[in-house]
Amino acid sequence: MGSGMIKTMAIAITLFMIGSDNVDVATAQVCGANLSGLMNECQRYVSNAGPNSPPPSRSCCALIRPIDVPCACRYVSRDVTNYIDMDKVVYVARSCGKKIPSGYKCGSYTIPAA
Repeated sequence: MGSGMIKTMAIAITLFMIGSDNVDVATAQVCGANLSGLMNECQRYVSNAGPNSPPPSRSCCALIRPIDVPCACRYVSRDVTNYIDMDKVVYVARSCGKKIPSGYKCGSYTIPAA
């Protein structure tokens, strides 16, 4: 899998996923996530670059809510965490109403207390 696709997916999911080199990101659906929409609406909230995340927009939350967290967590790797800040991902997901229990393992990342 190319590093460009890893970066695209990592940022897109905000909540954790990697596709294959032949995934059409414009229409891709992985673990209930609309990857293109997430890239457009949520990237700024979970990027490793920059300060702490402001509260996510309604449009970002609308894209976060359908994500199957246990499915998405299977794709979290060290490569993913090179591009997204998992603390920001958890903050955004919880701000959007996703229930993610403390102590839950998401790849090598352990979800902190709320």
